[in-house]
Amino acid sequence: MKILVVINVLTHGGAERVVCRLTKEWAKRHDVHIAVFDATQPVYEFGGRLTDLGVPAPTLLRKLSRLFNGSFRLASILRQYRPDRIISFMEGANFIAIFGAAMSGFLSRLWVSVRRNPARISFPYLVFIPILYRLAARVIAPSNGVRDGLAKLRLPAAKLSVIRNPVVFPILRSTSPSPLPFPYILGAGKLRKEKGFDRLLRSFRGIDYPDLRLVILGDGPERERLIGMANRLGIGSRVHLPGASSEIDRWFHHAGCFVLSSHHEGWPNVLMEAMAYGCPVVSFDCRYGPSEIFENGISGILVAQGDVAGLRDAISRILTDVEHRNRLANAGRARGKLFSIDRIAPLWLTDGDT
Repeated sequence: MKILVVINVLTHGGAERVVCRLTKEWAKRHDVHIAVFDATQPVYEFGGRLTDLGVPAPTLLRKLSRLFNGSFRLASILRQYRPDRIISFMEGANFIAIFGAAMSGFLSRLWVSVRRNPARISFPYLVFIPILYRLAARVIAPSNGVRDGLAKLRLPAAKLSVIRNPVVFPILRSTSPSPLPFPYILGAGKLRKEKGFDRLLRSFRGIDYPDLRLVILGDGPERERLIGMANRLGIGSRVHLPGASSEIDRWFHHAGCFVLSSHHEGWPNVLMEAMAYGCPVVSFDCRYGPSEIFENGISGILVAQGDVAGLRDAISRILTDVEHRNRLANAGRARGKLFSIDRIAPLWLTDGDT
């Protein structure tokens, strides 16, 4: 099969990691191309061939120019490559893929993929999504919650499908050195308000565990605010923000637990990754994803949205109750196999849901 994937860039990000994992798996048996707006900074290892559409991220006034230029260039690529399936990721790429496929006569082969909570998609996109997405053959959501949110936008139910994000299962390396000489709990994600890391800081302040540190991996505009907040809370010396890491496996291996403190999600890949590495997980019960990824009390711990004290207590129990911690870790790793790459990748090339 000839597969063409369309995405903005291949820099750090959840959707970008999904694309790279899927294309590496597909490239074992299929002819894979990836069309990106700007190929100057690929971060992750991908499968297949990369094509640069040459339309880097514009200013607000140039977005229409990128839409038209990108659509025309993609249409030319589609006529030349003639893929059996076109798969686009995220709204900016989805719109260009729809216009490009319409110009070249390939709409019947196009699947568009929504990665975010529809309630958090910006207004201009929400205006056009009900009109344009119905032109694609399929609209793919990563969770039941995201699918239901898209249905509320009046998209045809027959076109909506759920395909979970995949996780690549690692070989556990218990002998790998810890990145810190102290016990720590772990958070990760872009440092933005919706990730709720301020709530994680408040929870961490109340945890009584010897020499414990909090590590938050990622970059973003909230970095300085979080550092200032940690200092005001009196925990600045125990909070580490090392930025994005290419060795997140080492952090997972040695973390006491992984904590998701988000206000909202679409499908948090990082939860599945933590589970795959045998790291027990605690999460606010945010929309959408966590309640579909693990079973509360069995393969992870769900805490009521915004319950900072409850988050603190769940983390404290994992740190102090070894049997509880091991049970969560083992069940989480077993649960995560439902989303393994070899199970998920073929679903994009058939008509099945997970």
